[in-house]
Amino acid sequence: MSLRDMDTVFMQGRGFNENFVKSAIKELLQALDFLHSKVQVVHTDIHPGNLLLGIEDDSLFRTLEDTEMTNPVPRKKVFDRTIYSSRLMKPKVGPLLLSDFGEARLGPGPHAGDIMPIMYRAPETLLWIQWSYAVDIWSVGLTAWDLLEGKTLFSARKADGSFSDGVHFSELIAALGPPPRDLLNRHHERALEYWDENGNWGGFVPVPSEKTLDAAETKLKDKTKFLRFMRRVLAWDPKMRPTAKELMTDPWLLEEA
Repeated sequence: MSLRDMDTVFMQGRGFNENFVKSAIKELLQALDFLHSKVQVVHTDIHPGNLLLGIEDDSLFRTLEDTEMTNPVPRKKVFDRTIYSSRLMKPKVGPLLLSDFGEARLGPGPHAGDIMPIMYRAPETLLWIQWSYAVDIWSVGLTAWDLLEGKTLFSARKADGSFSDGVHFSELIAALGPPPRDLLNRHHERALEYWDENGNWGGFVPVPSEKTLDAAETKLKDKTKFLRFMRRVLAWDPKMRPTAKELMTDPWLLEEA
């Protein structure tokens, strides 16, 4: 079961408590430190749906088997196959497993091309700039937000529900402030689709000024350290984001809630 499934089924999409989120992010950072520093792999697809709950005690499966023998789940025959209903089971939380390496890239790069779920895309991918390990660090921040808040920080959607890079950029500006000119200059032609020559936002998509990080975070009584953590990992410039190893000692992660 993934953390996304666990949130949907058992938490009704409300997100998890702060200590659980910290524990999950610490384990994720350990995995990323190994991938980045030991085997030189960029995962590119980190989100709660790819964080799986490990099982330390396989008695959970024996219980599931016994229940299936005495009370089988509903099923139906469709052509040449049988479709079974899923059986919910409350997981006994074990170590987290980072899954789905189908979009991973070997080597530090720099790499190019579209990666990441749309709402999770880092600024360098939206700006068509070459990217490396820092895209995974960006995803760590958005994963922490999702797990805590039960929803994504950015929608990247227009009013009709369609995805829009312009809307996505406007949400980034609202949450993080304007991007540094140096970043925009790394792909000047692409940047000019949304900013003018002086780095001013074009304004054809209004910046939702109410969607600041501080206003968007609604669960924590004391959110100062969490928001500092978020601003570290969600730096516009990938060069300014910390490594996975550096993040392991972030004050928010080290403090018990």
